[in-house]
Parts: sequence; structure tokens; C-alpha cells
Amino acid sequence: MEAGVRMRLIDRYFLKQTVQPFVFFTLILTCVIWLAQSLRVIDLIVNNGQSARILIDFAVPLLPQVMSIVLPIAALAAVIFSLNRALLDSEMVVVYATGQGRLSAIRAIMYFGGIVSVILAVVVIVLMPIGQQTLRDRTAKIQADVAAGLIQDGRFIHPGNGLTVYIREANGPEDMRGLLVHDGRDPDTETTLHARRGALTDSAQGPRLVLFDGMAQRVNRQTNALELLQFEKLPYDLSAFGFNAEDRDRKPSEYFFWELLWPKGDLSERDYARFTSEGHEHLTTPLYGMAIALVAAAAMLGGNFSRRGYFWRVMLAAILGVSVRVSGIVIQNMVKSDAGLWPLMYVPPVLGALVALWFLSRGRFAQSAAPPAMQATP
Repeated sequence: MEAGVRMRLIDRYFLKQTVQPFVFFTLILTCVIWLAQSLRVIDLIVNNGQSARILIDFAVPLLPQVMSIVLPIAALAAVIFSLNRALLDSEMVVVYATGQGRLSAIRAIMYFGGIVSVILAVVVIVLMPIGQQTLRDRTAKIQADVAAGLIQDGRFIHPGNGLTVYIREANGPEDMRGLLVHDGRDPDTETTLHARRGALTDSAQGPRLVLFDGMAQRVNRQTNALELLQFEKLPYDLSAFGFNAEDRDRKPSEYFFWELLWPKGDLSERDYARFTSEGHEHLTTPLYGMAIALVAAAAMLGGNFSRRGYFWRVMLAAILGVSVRVSGIVIQNMVKSDAGLWPLMYVPPVLGALVALWFLSRGRFAQSAAPPAMQATP
């Protein structure tokens, strides 16, 4: 009974020593990568005349994708940090002195790996598809918002190929001053419009830019003469430069894994491979939580005690942990070209975890005895 209580207390202690740095590394890495990912959408927001508040609406859906990258890295760093400190502070020596083997000593690491795997499963399988779909929907709405894209002071805006719009002063969609519109979509009817005032309106056919008190210029290609036309009011149709945000192609990352593995409708061979790759990536990513924790533990505990530190053991654990995850990414890219290779995606996390467990349980690592350094000498 006392031994069981002692083991539970040791498990709880090591679990706490691993979870604390895991939370720290997760927060730091999330802030850094989240900021880097958010910067990618700033250009889209600025170029389409949106307010800074929209950045929050874009940053939140990005969080699940960021977490899917951060959690395995943070788990690797946390295991290395906690076990390295346990070795340096001779805590592992105390554990061995209680009669526990090396595999028993890392039971808390296995609990920790299971926790990380569960969190990854929720993030990747549930939250990430929802976040990606929300992000893409909002991106499409901004790109389809012709009004927000046009209403920008002192900038040459290109809503579409061959169209250039310049507004000297914009006080809203109904009050724009000093407008220039150059329509060069058709070289034979290339036209430049100048107007003192302008207003952007919606109609049944789509958005229209109404110009007031202006002049239209066009070169007659047959006579090479400049034709001028003054007008008091001229509506200019912008519907050709907009699109329906609802009519867009969804990327594989926006689907849940069951939609990816059993897609509806006919897909090309290339799209089927992409869907298969993404679907199995959703299922294999949670496995890396356990695999990376075990691989790092095997590297850190795979050797004798040393008074010179464990720098090379730390480096080995980091390299092996990163290699396991990178190999999974490489295989995923292979599956994108050949869907029949999808079983290989399960090899890195499963094989890595099994090899680590075998290494930790073989020979003297499984013995319930103190290491040689702690045994009494005659």
C-alpha cells in the first residue's frame, strides 16, 4: 500500500515538473508563431481598406492551426527540460534508490504524452477545420467587398485586371472627391474618366460607382483622335470585379477527417490524394504527442549518470524528436502525390513510440534496482 502511494506521489511530482514548462513553452511559442501568422493577413486587411479591428476576427481562427504546430514542439521541450533537471539535481538517483526501474520512473512522462495527444486530437480534429473554414469565409468576404477596397485616399487601387481607380479624398462611400478611373480591359475601347465627385451604390446587378461633374477620354483607334465627353452624372458598373463570397472552392484543411477520407462527389486523382493526405494527417497528428514524449525520454534516460552534464543527450533528444515529426511531414507530402501511400503516415509516430518503449524497457532499464552508482560497495 505504501509503495503504491509512493509511486503515485512520484508520478504526480514528475507530471507536475513536466506540465509546468510545457505550459510556459506553449504560451511563448504560441505568441511568437501566432503573431507571425497574423502578419500574413495584415496586408490583405490594409489593401482592402478594412479597420484594424478586423485583425482580431482573423487572428482567432488562426489559433488552432498555430496550436497544432506549437504543441508537439512544446511537449518535446518540456520533457527534455524536466528530465534534464531531474538528472542534474540527482532526482533520478533518488527514484532508482526507491527500487523503481527506469520505465517506472517515466510513467509520468507517458501520462503527459497522453494528455498532449488528447489536446492535439481536439485541436486538429475539431477546432482546426472550423477555424480554417471561418478564416477562409472572412477572407472571401473581404475580397468581395468592392466598396472597402475602393474607398482609400491617395492610392491607386486595382479592383481587377485592367481597371485602376484613384480617389483624392474619401469621406465614405457616398462622398468621394477627385476621382480617376482608367478602364483598359479592352485596348480598342480604353477609357479614362475624371470626376469631381463620386458615390458608391449597390444595385440589383451589383456595385456601381456613380461619377458626377466629370469628363471621359478615349482615343479612337481608327483615327487616333482623342474623344472627349463631359457628363454631369455617369454610372460605372463594378459588378464584373466582384464575386460571391459563397461561391468559392473549399481547401482540404476546411473539412473534417471523415469528409476527407470519404468525400462526396467525384474528385480528380490529384484532389483525392490531397484529401487523403489531409484526412490522415488529422488522425496521425495526435499520435505525435505520445511519440515525441517517449522518444525524448528514451534519449534523456538512455545512459549512465554523468557529473559533466547531459548536453549531448539533450541535443540527441531534440534531434530525434524533431526528426520524428519532420519524417511525418515528408511522408504526408508523398501521399499528396500518391494516395496509396497513406499507411506510411502512421509509421513515424507508432514506430517511434514502440522503439522508445523497447529501449526504455530492455535490460537494466527495466530493473527495479538502484543504478550501480547507488549500490553499496563491500
